[in-house]
Amino acid sequence: RGPRPVVMAPRAPAPETGPDSFRVWEIKTQGKKGTSKEDDDHARALLEKTAWQVQPIMRKRGWRVGVLLEMPPKVRGRLGDNWNRGARVRLKLKKDDGTWEVYEQVLAVMLHELVHNEFGP
Repeated sequence: RGPRPVVMAPRAPAPETGPDSFRVWEIKTQGKKGTSKEDDDHARALLEKTAWQVQPIMRKRGWRVGVLLEMPPKVRGRLGDNWNRGARVRLKLKKDDGTWEVYEQVLAVMLHELVHNEFGP
């Protein structure tokens, strides 16, 4: 008889109430839509860093974001949008010329879009 397998308790789902529920629930990049693996990894890192950085504000204000997405490059004339008070927030990570936005710009747009969870369209 061999060693008994270690059985771990199932991971508890994220809480739907309480301070840990006020966060970004899901992050999505453009993925396979014409981007390289390096670009996709960079986009995911930017979105994850941004979500992590604004979490204390979200917790204090009671704000949630269902999905944080990379805005497609074809969208021109806007840097972000917030649909249905945080159900979906999109951030433009690349400039129209294809270069990456600086992180501070991405963070500023995220903060702006989060305010729409509470105030206006």
